[in-house]
Amino acid sequence: MNRLIKTLLIVLIATTSALAQRGQEAMGRIHAAKMAYITDRLHLSQRQSSNFIPLYNEYEKEVRSTRMFFMGKYKGTHPNDVDDATSRKYIDDNLDYQQSVIDLKRKYNDRFLSIISPQQLADLYIAEREFRQILLKRLNSQQRPGRYR
Repeated sequence: MNRLIKTLLIVLIATTSALAQRGQEAMGRIHAAKMAYITDRLHLSQRQSSNFIPLYNEYEKEVRSTRMFFMGKYKGTHPNDVDDATSRKYIDDNLDYQQSVIDLKRKYNDRFLSIISPQQLADLYIAEREFRQILLKRLNSQQRPGRYR
């Protein structure tokens, strides 16, 4: 019996590890595709690209950290399962999250503008939105088997 439990535990750990690794690989591919899309969309020169990409990665990491903090506060809760006070707190926290993202954009604006032009910076925000829409369409089409693409 003890052997069976150990074996099941090892299989569970191995499976969880494999799934996590696959998820990280997928995220890496998505990030690479996003960077290629943005670089192409902004028509970055080689010099701009070599300076922009590390700064953008830093910016993206801060935005992701802010998002994960906000999402972590409400992980496991469903809007239908909470009272009005909790819903109100969620609304306020969501506005604070959105403000934090705006503050990060303002923080990075001058740093981005030392590398790219104002037009390229405006295009960056458009390109991010476009890439997100493309990604969502692709994910939705993969989740609907049997439909024409």
